[in-house]
Amino acid sequence: MSATNHALDMALDGVETPLLVREQNWLLLSYFNAYRLTLALLACVAGFWAGALAPFGSTDPRLFLIVALLYAAIYIVALDTTRRRLADFDTQAAILAFFDVVALILLMHASGGLASGTGILLLVSTAGTSFLLNRRLTIFFAALTTIGVLLERAWPYLTGTQSSLPASYSQVGLFGLVLFATAALAHLVADRLRVTEALAEKQEIDLLHMARLNEQIVQHLQSGVLVLDKTGHVQVTNKIACTYLAFADTRDRPLLQALSPALHEQWLAQQKTPQIGRRLLLSPTGYTLLPRFKSLGSDEGAGTLIFLEDMAILKQQAQQLKMSGLARLTAGIAHEIRNPLGAITHAAQLLLESPDIKNETRDLANIIDDQGRRMNTIVENVLQLGRRDRTHATRFALHTWLKNTLPACATALNLPMGALSLVIEQSQTVCFDTDHLFQIINNLCHNSVKNSPPYSDVAIIKLLVNTDSEGHSYLEVIDWGQGVKDTIVEHIFDPFFTTTARGTGLGLYIGRELAEANGGRLEHIQTPVGCRFRLTFGRLTDCTDTALVP
Repeated sequence: MSATNHALDMALDGVETPLLVREQNWLLLSYFNAYRLTLALLACVAGFWAGALAPFGSTDPRLFLIVALLYAAIYIVALDTTRRRLADFDTQAAILAFFDVVALILLMHASGGLASGTGILLLVSTAGTSFLLNRRLTIFFAALTTIGVLLERAWPYLTGTQSSLPASYSQVGLFGLVLFATAALAHLVADRLRVTEALAEKQEIDLLHMARLNEQIVQHLQSGVLVLDKTGHVQVTNKIACTYLAFADTRDRPLLQALSPALHEQWLAQQKTPQIGRRLLLSPTGYTLLPRFKSLGSDEGAGTLIFLEDMAILKQQAQQLKMSGLARLTAGIAHEIRNPLGAITHAAQLLLESPDIKNETRDLANIIDDQGRRMNTIVENVLQLGRRDRTHATRFALHTWLKNTLPACATALNLPMGALSLVIEQSQTVCFDTDHLFQIINNLCHNSVKNSPPYSDVAIIKLLVNTDSEGHSYLEVIDWGQGVKDTIVEHIFDPFFTTTARGTGLGLYIGRELAEANGGRLEHIQTPVGCRFRLTFGRLTDCTDTALVP
């Protein structure tokens, strides 16, 4: 882009002609040669009927015919040399202009001189030459033509056929002034046209690059974009919209009704009532979309711009905003609670170390220390919840990561590796924060261990990797323990809901929040025996990280 603009700037300064202007010059020379050839052929016709088509060839019919034939032959060859560009433009244009001046003066001489009226053809030739050549050559050919007309006028005296010079030199002088004026004006107009062409080319290139920039911006928007004409045909779209509506190409200008009848119905309703509220719709590929319509004009034939927002992304953004505020809140909780809580537990420990402490006092001190540790665990869990907005999702092969991580998980649970069974029904690449994923799996496995019988050489927890019907990867943590009662299944993800005396009730709630922070979801699946939790991962196409972690 910069090189092209530089060439155009040079053209505007008169230093270099851009490519488009040079092409226009060659085209103009071709047209001018065609005009010359047409003129030469007409002269040949007049030469064969010399005398009948006065004043052409009235003075010297033989010279008129010979010059006309040579004139036609030269420009027949010139058309080919111009097409093939055998020489540079200035050289070829100057040589052809010289032949043009000589031929026209000879034809004028054979027709009776300037008084015959054929000299007007020299004005056309001078004007055409001024459009093609630079200022110096333009002046040179205007002077050459004037000199040629003077010589033609004085030719009878120079050859001895007249004893004195012709008296009508004022007519020749006036014709010469007209030649110079024609050359100057034509060259001035040609310069202005070249500058205009250069500006037009520069603007065309700028508009082209602006259009490409706009296209890149539209293509990389996170929202789907559709532009419809008044008949409902899709004119412009981006990749996200193609993914949402399951079509690949808009060159055939498909109808919106064929792509999404529900969206087409909303568009028609919006055309009639612009203030109508927006409604969610389910796309053919399973996305839940919220459309937004924007008219591209006030007239009836104006098109419509449609934005398609993925509700999953909107919810994730809302969650991030919510958790950002929660992070600030939990920071305050940590500052206001942990310091006095630490002082309380430390005082209880000092009291327990006293040699004179009574049994009743020791029991009370143990209760203080125990409950203080429990409160500290709650604060730690809340702080983890506040840190969920700092998500660092990466792409990785789930089955490989699980094989490398399960030994650490088994160690954290004080279980042998035999207690955990990994089943890979379909290998998957997912996008997730690995620290968050380890925390979710560790929490689910911890709950399974608490509600399962003791390990006896048979796996008590199964981890299953597969893909659901919508193409989303998922990981299931399955056990064969006591399961979740039907009466409490609706509350297990509520914060601080617990069925044990020493539980905090934040494990599942934090796990679900971490899953949503990574674009996934954690849910409980009711089973006849045991317990089954499914972690469904988000779409890999929504992952901002492109690197694949081994």
